[in-house]
Amino acid sequence: MPSIAKVYHPRSVPFLSDKILRNNQVAYFKEQLDIIKPDIVHAHFITDACVFREITKNLNIPKICSCYGYDVSVVPVKFKYFYKHFYKPVIEEYDLFLAMTEEMKNDLMNMGFPESKIKVHYHGIDTQKFDSIRNYELIKGEMKILTIASLLEVKGHETVLRALSLIKNENPHLKFHYDIVGGGKLKKTLTQMTYDLGIAENITFHGYLNHSENMKSLIQHANVFVHPSALTKQNDKEGIPGAIVEAMASGLPVISTYHGGIPFVINDKKTGFLIKEKDDRAMAELLIKLYDYDLRKEVGEQAKMYAREFLDLYKKARDLEEIYKSLI
Repeated sequence: MPSIAKVYHPRSVPFLSDKILRNNQVAYFKEQLDIIKPDIVHAHFITDACVFREITKNLNIPKICSCYGYDVSVVPVKFKYFYKHFYKPVIEEYDLFLAMTEEMKNDLMNMGFPESKIKVHYHGIDTQKFDSIRNYELIKGEMKILTIASLLEVKGHETVLRALSLIKNENPHLKFHYDIVGGGKLKKTLTQMTYDLGIAENITFHGYLNHSENMKSLIQHANVFVHPSALTKQNDKEGIPGAIVEAMASGLPVISTYHGGIPFVINDKKTGFLIKEKDDRAMAELLIKLYDYDLRKEVGEQAKMYAREFLDLYKKARDLEEIYKSLI
């Protein structure tokens, strides 16, 4: 395995800001290069490749950059008048850009990245970490619905809340509880929304849990996982949300949307369910269908098999190692 120098911010660093933090990290990275003596530089996010370019441009070794949702969808809109000025030298300097999906590859090409420098590669997740024996029964007839995502517009929590309001009003005999894991700027708005819709007693906001025992318990006892991502006005778009793949690996049936790279991992009605963005009626109808034990079990087991076979971190790591070798 070649020696790799990874360019990745341990904290979220806004593009073109926080100069002191960036300069400190650049200095640290420069020190580490003398120790590691890497064979390859692998940047995560094009924006980070821009930040560290003052060092990497002098390295006569192959350079790879993994691309994600923020740097491909948000930056070109938020910094549309001058982002190309920063991206252009990175495009010229780097040997390969890894897109999570074919859609992301097309987005990169539309931004001026040459097709010859783009390869589709999804990094995967550790599926064994989420492997467990799942009981698909509803406890006392109550459906446990789960979302693990930051409380941001792109995650689509409002779609779920409106769908649950429809279910409660039109099918009052159906029992459910919705557990929301994650923190974020929409906490107050979403909390108020649960009261306005009359479903506050059916919702629990757990905040940020990391991968704690509480998180594992919520995943293990959930019956359905929902993650209805939606494009925002700022063009914020997701790649492949890790929480979706983790839910699939645990055997949960997932309801998500035709958004970003999600259709790359969910085959509608086989390894999960896909609806149009912000379609609360379709979300409600699918949740009602999933009160059926056989459907939950069939789709959940198919999702688990697919995740283990095609989305596993260790299998994807072997693919990445071959990519590294091809560049040396």
